[in-house]
Amino acid sequence: MRFSFSYLPLFLFFLNLSSAQNIFRNSITGVNSNNSNPYTFGQETDPNIDASGISRGVGVIGVDANNRYDAKSWNTVKIDPDAYFEFILSPNSDQKIDFISFQYTGQTSVNGPTIFAFRSSVDDFVSDIGFVGSNGSVVSLLNPIFQNISKPITFRLYAWAAIAGTGTFSVNDFEFKGSVSCNEPPIPLLQETSLNCTATSFVVNWSNTLYTTNYFIDVATDSEFVNRLVGYQNKELGNVLFTTISGMVAGGTYYVRLNAVNSCKNKVSSNIIKVSPLETLYNGNWSNGLPTANKNIRYLTDCIIDSNIEACSCTIDSNSKVTVNSGVVLKLENGLDVKGVLTFENDASLVQVNDKAINSGAIVYKRNSQPMRNFDYTYWSSPVSGQTAKLLSPNTLPDKYYRYDCNADDWTFDDGIMTPGVGYIIRVPKPPFWPIPTAPTYIQSVEFIGTPNNNITPLAVGPNGYGNLIGNPYPSGLNADEFLLENSINHSRLEGTLRFWSHNTSIANNKYSESDFASYSILGGVAASSGGEKPFGTIASGQSFFVLSSVGDGPVVFNNKMRVSKDNSNQQFFKGVKSIKLKKHRIWLNLTNEDGAFRQLLIGYITNATNEFDISFDGLSINNDSNLDFYSIIGAANLVIQGRALPFAKSDIVPLGYKSSNEGAFTIKLDQTDGLFENQKIYLEDKETSILHDLKLSSYSFSTQKGTFDNRFVLRFSSVKKSISKPDPFDHSNDDIKISIHDSQLQINTLEGNISKVLIYDLKGNLLFQKEQINSAQLVVSNAMFKHQILIVKTYLDNRETYTNKVVF
Repeated sequence: MRFSFSYLPLFLFFLNLSSAQNIFRNSITGVNSNNSNPYTFGQETDPNIDASGISRGVGVIGVDANNRYDAKSWNTVKIDPDAYFEFILSPNSDQKIDFISFQYTGQTSVNGPTIFAFRSSVDDFVSDIGFVGSNGSVVSLLNPIFQNISKPITFRLYAWAAIAGTGTFSVNDFEFKGSVSCNEPPIPLLQETSLNCTATSFVVNWSNTLYTTNYFIDVATDSEFVNRLVGYQNKELGNVLFTTISGMVAGGTYYVRLNAVNSCKNKVSSNIIKVSPLETLYNGNWSNGLPTANKNIRYLTDCIIDSNIEACSCTIDSNSKVTVNSGVVLKLENGLDVKGVLTFENDASLVQVNDKAINSGAIVYKRNSQPMRNFDYTYWSSPVSGQTAKLLSPNTLPDKYYRYDCNADDWTFDDGIMTPGVGYIIRVPKPPFWPIPTAPTYIQSVEFIGTPNNNITPLAVGPNGYGNLIGNPYPSGLNADEFLLENSINHSRLEGTLRFWSHNTSIANNKYSESDFASYSILGGVAASSGGEKPFGTIASGQSFFVLSSVGDGPVVFNNKMRVSKDNSNQQFFKGVKSIKLKKHRIWLNLTNEDGAFRQLLIGYITNATNEFDISFDGLSINNDSNLDFYSIIGAANLVIQGRALPFAKSDIVPLGYKSSNEGAFTIKLDQTDGLFENQKIYLEDKETSILHDLKLSSYSFSTQKGTFDNRFVLRFSSVKKSISKPDPFDHSNDDIKISIHDSQLQINTLEGNISKVLIYDLKGNLLFQKEQINSAQLVVSNAMFKHQILIVKTYLDNRETYTNKVVF
């Protein structure tokens, strides 16, 4: 044991020397080698280093000799710093040398030097390295100072104490042993960076590192780099100092690391940086100031949110329970990540700005229905994904879950997963499940549970003219005007009137009244009952409604621009705020009787409307099964909402009609006005009694028989009477003009004066025919392209009167 311990290091030393590789050597076999300074002929070097050969200092003189490198004039007394043989080794830029040994053979003449030393530039040639002699030596270079040499290094073999200056000393051959390998690149340092809340790309910078030939980058959504992003999985960058990461989800958190690689493919990894918007954490208090629109927020503990919060994105940690109180808005620029529990109380809102924001995890979203009677239905639409109709109201009779099949134009049973944007009707549970079974009505509380909807796929609707039950797909109020602007005004996907079930009429003989639909267009809303609410522009979360397909045939688009972010904007069906800045001057009229019958209509003058039928503004009356209907008239169309052209003229007249299945006394009342009608006279002309009544002063009462009456009333704005009448839908005539159709010809006759100009449009507003300077009492138009459609005929007389007629060709 004592022998092994004592000689083991020496054994390893010789093992290392014997296994070493020659990295620089020369057997020096040339003629008069001293004539070259340095001498390089015949030398062998590692391909990854540059060697100088053997040279001599200026303190000695070369001597002619074959097969050795010889010199004289060695100092006789002491070491001369200029008298030496020299070897310089320079590794390539990305290489390093690990030395093992230096070995040489030599010889001296009789008068040659007697003292020798081997030194290096590592310490400026101060210290001896091992022992060397005149006949040669093996010198160990295993000392750590001779390892990882990445810069040029110089070795010198000194000699002195010569007997005489003529004495010589030569190196007959030499070799350096060791290994040459690639330098490890230093660890690159990524510079910390933060993101703007809306950013979808960012730039990563780092400092230059030696010995690096290529960089590779990893980007992931977790610090362990398990979930690396497609395209950023060890992505090759080249030898650069920055790169742009793109295609990110705005508001997201990303982790980045850089790998530096040398020419030997050795790799070192950088520090890991977290790239995200600024963050503030809630653990009873906020760690980095209150939330703002440019900060991500994260709840580490339970919290009740009782005032509006706006943030970049939001995370609910797994041990946290967070509740958003009624009427409060949580507004996020980007996504929501729920690992714990997040509950929105009734009327609370989650609003998101970025349509591409990604949500994960489930929320609990509570909604209360309108008061319902036994057998009544609520019109629902899910604000979350994954919710089933059955679990939304589990106590409803099992066959009372429906959606509307627009292609079949009928109801179809569906108690499954509720598709975002699709409307469903679910019957109220039977009274035994009510908190008070004997109560006349029941407000049903439900919980939608699932991932909140954000990026909504456009929703297919039925063919032109078909009804569709669709709904607000978001956990926040939906701006009805923005919805109509996108889907009705800018793109003719839908007829421009929304119809909301109002739960007003008691169910009789298992029949539900069409008159229970309140109506809304961009012009405004019409209530379904006396004292009922008008829809004022916000569609509450969870609510569905009916629309008619238009010529565009869909699909219907929902986007975050339509979401309402004001507090208390999601309280009830039909309540909210308006956002479209159109000039509106409106009149609401009510028709009632003493038995409680009620109908309301709206007439308004609004930007971009015409006095013809506008699918974007005008809403047809659908009260076909009602005992009472009240409407304004354009051609053959009966309208619950009518938009008319600006600028307003006092000479304008609007025909009104009504239908009643009961006779007796009725009243027409001015319910509400706004805009210019706050100070404008409004008259109702009863052509049957020849009474012109000022509705600003009082309501107008009259008696009627059963039936339909489309020629009795006219709304006027001047007390100066003109001859007015509604064109007969069959012969298209009135007091001054007559339109008839015979043998594919449309004939227009004026009963007084001449026709100056005629324009003919289709219902889309396309101009089909135009003729001017007619100067005749009659015009005959023959054109097969008019067949099988409804035409709008606008006739201009030379007395400056203008008539618009709707004609079925």
